[in-house]
Amino acid sequence: MSAKVQIIGNLGRDPETRVNANNTFIANFSFASNNQRKSATGDLVKKADWYNITATGKQAQILAKHVRKGDPLLIEGRQTLSEWTDREGNQRKSVDVLVQDFRFLGTGNGRNDENQAVSETAGSMIPDDIREAMHTAPDDLDFSGDNFPAIM
Repeated sequence: MSAKVQIIGNLGRDPETRVNANNTFIANFSFASNNQRKSATGDLVKKADWYNITATGKQAQILAKHVRKGDPLLIEGRQTLSEWTDREGNQRKSVDVLVQDFRFLGTGNGRNDENQAVSETAGSMIPDDIREAMHTAPDDLDFSGDNFPAIM
């Protein structure tokens, strides 16, 4: 089962890239989203939620080229929960997200990279390769059977 999510956070590590057997470019990275909650005693408790992120195709290429550990992003995608047993026999869980869309939110770690795009705001300059991928669905989605109403 999966759910659609939007997450604002920061990369936990640089993207790791590979090309699969179908010649699709894939980028994986960890992603943290900070949350604040009040404890039962009223104290403010800060906690990071961690996600395993996977991007494919052109989106993966752009993310691999333009983001690094610490950079802020808004990620929209399909979330699933994976469960497995590690080598020591412990039950493990991870929250995985397949990227459907993303937005750059600036640079992290004080980096000033001329290739880094920022969020879409009036007057911002977005490189052509990023603009193209911002609204491109992942390569493995098939919309051919969908019945969308005609736009007038």
